[in-house]
Amino acid sequence: MFADAGFDVWLGNVRGNTYSKAHISMDPKKKEFWEFSWDHMVQYDLDAMINHVLNVAGEESLYYIGHSQGTLIMFSKLGSDQNFAKKIKRYFALAPVGTVKYIKGLLEYVAKFLYPEFEIIYDILGDGEFLPQSWVTKLISDFVCSGFVGNDLCDDIMFLLGGPESNQLNRTRTPVYTAHAPAGTSTQNILHWAQMVLSGKVEKYDYRSAKKNQQHYGSSKPPEYDFTLINAPVHLYWSDADWLGDKKDIEEFLLPNLPPQFLVENNHIPDFEHFDFIWGLNAAKMIYQPILKTIQNDYAKN
Repeated sequence: MFADAGFDVWLGNVRGNTYSKAHISMDPKKKEFWEFSWDHMVQYDLDAMINHVLNVAGEESLYYIGHSQGTLIMFSKLGSDQNFAKKIKRYFALAPVGTVKYIKGLLEYVAKFLYPEFEIIYDILGDGEFLPQSWVTKLISDFVCSGFVGNDLCDDIMFLLGGPESNQLNRTRTPVYTAHAPAGTSTQNILHWAQMVLSGKVEKYDYRSAKKNQQHYGSSKPPEYDFTLINAPVHLYWSDADWLGDKKDIEEFLLPNLPPQFLVENNHIPDFEHFDFIWGLNAAKMIYQPILKTIQNDYAKN
């Protein structure tokens, strides 16, 4: 839609997924490559991606649309680097996540199992790659989700992750979605998310050692990100049916912490589960067309 409207569209990928495993000095087959969490995406990846786009396009700022983790890292970046806001014309946050304290479904149970068993998880999974695309995920995509067994099982897995069954899912596209997801990340990143579920805070990665935390942060505990310092125009799109970007988290954490002068829109989309914001049948009408109109209006004024 945005490309058809004449805009340059850049699709960002963060470190560790299927499309982002290249590195000038580190090998993804070595554990050093995987020693990262979303903190590093905040500190390095957003700068690298957005600076590259601006350099190629010859522009000073751009529009950013984030979903899920893509919203968390932008909130955290804007809260920790006030100069970064000059590069963001508007920030559209789809299925935004804050503390993830109130998440529901399968991920709630995974988080509550993972983090208390931190050392065991590291022993089993190692400090490397977590849920990469592999022959196992390809088998699930080709066999379970292709219709040979039936899409219901595949759909149910998605609903267990993102929210209750909705009427927004195009079931004929489920095999396509599962062919690209999960795309992999680091075990450390997964543990960082689990840490947030239990702490109820948006804080940096906890190394579970006062000494290591001191080395990294200058304090025995990981510092929190301060969303009250965000100074770029924010447009929220959220739903009470989203189990990850939970309504309670929106109302108790995001809305009170986002500076009102920068919260341009607070859009409640009824009955959208987490993945409907990107794949939903009505996502174009309810989300993308309004965003496109906002951007076009900006250009019309200039």
